[in-house]
Amino acid sequence: MPSYREYFNPSTGEWIRYLETGEETGGERVRYRWRSLPGGKIPDHFHPFQDEVFAIESGEAHFTVNGREVVGRSGETVVVPAGARHNEWNPGTEEAVGVVELRPALKSKELHEMFAGYTNDGMTASSGAPRNPLRLAVTFWYFRGDIRVTSPPPWLQNLFLPPLAALGRLCGYKPYYDRWDSRREPPADLSGLTEG
Repeated sequence: MPSYREYFNPSTGEWIRYLETGEETGGERVRYRWRSLPGGKIPDHFHPFQDEVFAIESGEAHFTVNGREVVGRSGETVVVPAGARHNEWNPGTEEAVGVVELRPALKSKELHEMFAGYTNDGMTASSGAPRNPLRLAVTFWYFRGDIRVTSPPPWLQNLFLPPLAALGRLCGYKPYYDRWDSRREPPADLSGLTEG
């Protein structure tokens, strides 16, 4: 079974280390140990085809799920059904710690590594999305079965993302880069990366 290093996403304030991925579960689920730092926030989004479960072990995690505020405390579970618009934040002074599971796994591992990778490479806006619109289109269109942002509305994304993604692929952009794989050690020097 592969071992995964813990990695950090500065834009969301969360640490992730995989316990199981789709590779080990035949695509059934992905599970990861999750730490949300004080002040951390995951923006509004939804998973079109995946149920997501947060099993909180310590601290408090605050959620909005389909417009309803939910607080997950130690020993509690927060369930986000497929298609439910949701976000998460940690307004407290201590980490919220738990295990997160998504079913089915789809490309969740690569999705989370991509968001953290772009942020750590210095290529994102404050929202955590790639600044370059062609990179953004390539990644968001590729991962559209795993995640959709809520603004602009998905119907509008369906109009403008495909042609921009096609152009981005022609420019050589990829939705995911192997250097982000948490089974590997991160590269020591990222100075050769450019926004491009």
